[in-house]
Amino acid sequence: MIQAGAIGEFTSLDGIKWRSSAESSADNIKFDAALWKRILSQTSTFLKDSHFTKDDISVDITTATETFLEGKAAMFHGYPALIQEFQKQMDAELIRIPFFSQTSDEAFINMTPSLNIAFNKDLEKNPEKLDIALDVLDCMISEEGQKRIADGSGVISLNTDVPTMMKDVSGLEKEIQDNSVYIRYSAQKSFAASLKVVHGLLSGEMDEEKAYDTLCSVMNSKATGEKTTVNFEHEYSISLNDKNGRDAASSILTTVRNENNIQLALAPYYYFTSSIYEGECSSNRVALMTAKNSDTPLYLAKINGKQVYELVGNYLADFDSDFYVTNKYELPIASGMKIIVKDKENGFSLKSIAVNEKKIDKEKKYSILLTDITMSILKKLYPECEITQLKDTTLSSAWAAAMSKGQQPSAPEDYIEVEK
Repeated sequence: MIQAGAIGEFTSLDGIKWRSSAESSADNIKFDAALWKRILSQTSTFLKDSHFTKDDISVDITTATETFLEGKAAMFHGYPALIQEFQKQMDAELIRIPFFSQTSDEAFINMTPSLNIAFNKDLEKNPEKLDIALDVLDCMISEEGQKRIADGSGVISLNTDVPTMMKDVSGLEKEIQDNSVYIRYSAQKSFAASLKVVHGLLSGEMDEEKAYDTLCSVMNSKATGEKTTVNFEHEYSISLNDKNGRDAASSILTTVRNENNIQLALAPYYYFTSSIYEGECSSNRVALMTAKNSDTPLYLAKINGKQVYELVGNYLADFDSDFYVTNKYELPIASGMKIIVKDKENGFSLKSIAVNEKKIDKEKKYSILLTDITMSILKKLYPECEITQLKDTTLSSAWAAAMSKGQQPSAPEDYIEVEK
């Protein structure tokens, strides 16, 4: 929000200079008071011009998107696959609009790169390995490589030799042609700081001066004397096991499911980011085991076995082109049930589901824990199905809360098996 509201300042010489310094800083980040007070002034103006109020602090992304779908909001912040899906759902032509600079006539596409590449400096000592790494890099940034990574659509390539893959989403042609792309500054420590500042500006508790002081203070705060949250007795890997399951993800999801006394759970793989290592673990480290910066609300539904089967089956079958399960690394995480999956040439299909080592009862009702994506699939399949959001609870916060009690996480489950 801060960067969207002051994109002109971030692309000015002062802004570029600050960002370069901030991104290379190993210690405290030095702030240019004049630059940042201008940035926060522009942010405040942006919020006011957009008619945001303190009531909007409590609006989550799901509610905001539903308001757009209902025709009660003029725009929403999303990504190309969602726009393509909503165009069909709303039977309307949707346009992507850029962010407009408040310090110039320019407009920018604000984006976070989905392909980040880092080379180990030791490669400089081994020319043969460096050549191999450069060959891999060439493949990744080629047209074919980027189409494979992005599944062929919704991507603005920064490689000028690669034609844009945004042809299905109109509205950004000029900015793409002019290469007016702003790559978001997204240092880990900036998230908590910017959230506090924007909430302060929205609530009226802060003016630009106080917002500036708060930003500097939070960005450069040190986590001192942090206590151990939990002492893990076992170690679970986030990598695929021999049945194509992820033990760490299974342990986390099962822990959250058990904490909420729910029978089943289904979640995408990408919300689980780290292995669980044996030994002492701080609250910061616990938080990093789930994708905190792209967190998901949690939902509860009560559905019968037939509906559970169709939910999992449609997840695997690329429902409505919302996402793609193209390989074994993208298979979902399940809990309370075991899914038997058939590996086909063009993807995966569901063969069977077992609960307590018995075939799932198609007539029996089950409580099931869902994330945003799995909830949206169930809602499309069964619009009449009652789905309740767990209030003020996300996957990350639920996991952190469970571990803050000092208890051990649930053991991983044998939740998936892939057959050829």
